[in-house]
Amino acid sequence: MQESNLGRIGWGGWLMAWWLCALLCGGVARAEPLVLDTLVAVQPRGAQVQVLEDASGSWALAQVQAAARTGAWQPLASEQPSFGYSRSTFWLRVDLLNRHPTQAAWQFGVLYPLLDEVDLYVVDAQGRVRQHHATGDRRRFDTRPIPHPHFYVDVPLRAGEAGTVYVRLRSQGSLQVPLVVTTPTARLDLARQEFGWMGLYGGALLAMLLYNLMLFVSLRDRSHLYYVGYLSVFGLAQLTLNGMAFQHLWPMHPDWGNWAVPVCMSTAGLLLSLFARDFLGLRTHAPRADRLMQGLQWLFLSILPVLWLGHYANAVKLGTVMTMVAPIVLLGITAVMLQRGHHQARYFLAAFGGLLIGLTAASLSMFDLVKPNLLTTYGLQIGSVLEFVLLSLALAHRLKLAQDAHVRLQTAHAAELEARVLARTQDLDKALGDLRAANGRLQELSQRDALTGLHNRQFLAERMPEIWGAAVRWKQPLGLLMIDIDHFKQVNDRHGHAAGDVALKAVAEVISRIMRRPGDHAMRYGGEEFLVVLPQTHAAGAMHMAERIRQEVSALTVTHGGQQIPLTVSIGVACTTPGPRTAMAMMLQLADRLLYQAKAEGRNRCVLQPTALSQLRPPEPVSSEQT
Repeated sequence: MQESNLGRIGWGGWLMAWWLCALLCGGVARAEPLVLDTLVAVQPRGAQVQVLEDASGSWALAQVQAAARTGAWQPLASEQPSFGYSRSTFWLRVDLLNRHPTQAAWQFGVLYPLLDEVDLYVVDAQGRVRQHHATGDRRRFDTRPIPHPHFYVDVPLRAGEAGTVYVRLRSQGSLQVPLVVTTPTARLDLARQEFGWMGLYGGALLAMLLYNLMLFVSLRDRSHLYYVGYLSVFGLAQLTLNGMAFQHLWPMHPDWGNWAVPVCMSTAGLLLSLFARDFLGLRTHAPRADRLMQGLQWLFLSILPVLWLGHYANAVKLGTVMTMVAPIVLLGITAVMLQRGHHQARYFLAAFGGLLIGLTAASLSMFDLVKPNLLTTYGLQIGSVLEFVLLSLALAHRLKLAQDAHVRLQTAHAAELEARVLARTQDLDKALGDLRAANGRLQELSQRDALTGLHNRQFLAERMPEIWGAAVRWKQPLGLLMIDIDHFKQVNDRHGHAAGDVALKAVAEVISRIMRRPGDHAMRYGGEEFLVVLPQTHAAGAMHMAERIRQEVSALTVTHGGQQIPLTVSIGVACTTPGPRTAMAMMLQLADRLLYQAKAEGRNRCVLQPTALSQLRPPEPVSSEQT
């Protein structure tokens, strides 16, 4: 009896051991090693990166390694590690396997310089720690094993040798962790390329800063002073964001380096608000907008007390949100100012439109709403350069306007004459505006059919090439409906031309009522024929529109002189995605052919033959290989 009990316990022990072995093997099997077989920089992605969240932030490497053996690690769900704003500590693990026959020197990098704590562990295949480097932007710059704005560590691996890199991350800011494995030579080549672009960006920024500084010294204009201050702080913010400021300006002061980003956000927003208020003259021309910009100034200033109270993450979030909101507010204000005739506002409108795109991309990436990509990485630099150039042009244009005003004042010799000139100028602007409006109405009338109110063939000749060119450029489908009223000659002969006009108006009203998209166009093509142009419409949609027109025309009740006039239409439906070798006239010819086919088949019908357009295309040239 005792022996049987021992046997049962033994079998249970074997089952437990088998289950633990399967668990361990399953946990290890999930780790996909990154094979190093090329000298080109490689970014670990997806299952090649294992993630472990340490909510308490107290785990040591030994606990993390033990967790790796129990399957607690999870493969990265996205292409690149990005965790947004989080108080947790995150561990990343990347297994490396060197399959390159000659390269033994490798470097592992974390390509985001604003991480507070970055601990890099290089572990060999037996689990022994070969290197440990505790670095990050909350630690002095000389803690980095390789002097670089990003965090790199040497990983020596002989051919066929395996190793593991553990990365411990904690940060009050956004946890974006793009990784890379490269060689020292490839890293230096990439650094030269990056620093080259940064040099171009910094050179453009410095040139505009010095230009406007000299203008301020000459003119003593406050707008130039605010703008120079804004450029300086924005440039410092860019150096901070890419890690160059920490490396070269304050490598021994990580605490200030950590504060630099929100402080720059606050100061840049304040200077930008002051510049916009002064340049646009909001206090005089738009008092409500001026009060709104004053409110933005106080919100930007509120970032500093939030930061001083120790809420770094909240300060950065507030700064990021305000950095996105301010360009939107300025866009709205400048749009209103532009409508009111302040033409200088168009520079602001273009400048902050470009900046807003870059800011939005960078901010969405910081909040982990989109994954890091080319636009999130360089969009802010591109948008800011566009903004700086356009704002410098705005200041130059303002200077020119001021010089022109000074010349006018010298020529006037009196305030009364200046007032008359201003009044006449306003009258002229109003007269020109009225003339432009009248010309617009005249042009619109010239493109309308007087009887039906639809567009005429002049509209077709002027706008159709533009519509056709857009379809070719964007490779979008295009539909044409050629519509003809059946037996229209009999209507004129039997009821008179006045009845024919009534019938044309009724059919035109049906077509106008059915077409609701702004991009669709209907026109009277000639006589009793109508043409409908449907951009971005496939064959099914065009046929649906044609059938609706045909059915509603058939259901019309048209009376004239006490007599009811039955109406039907025949419709030729042509659809294609035009290419460079497809002529617009071919498609019109096809629609016309299909219309006559509909009439030949008995009228009151729609005919669609999408493939017929290929019969009208010119033959493709025969290559020399085919001959």
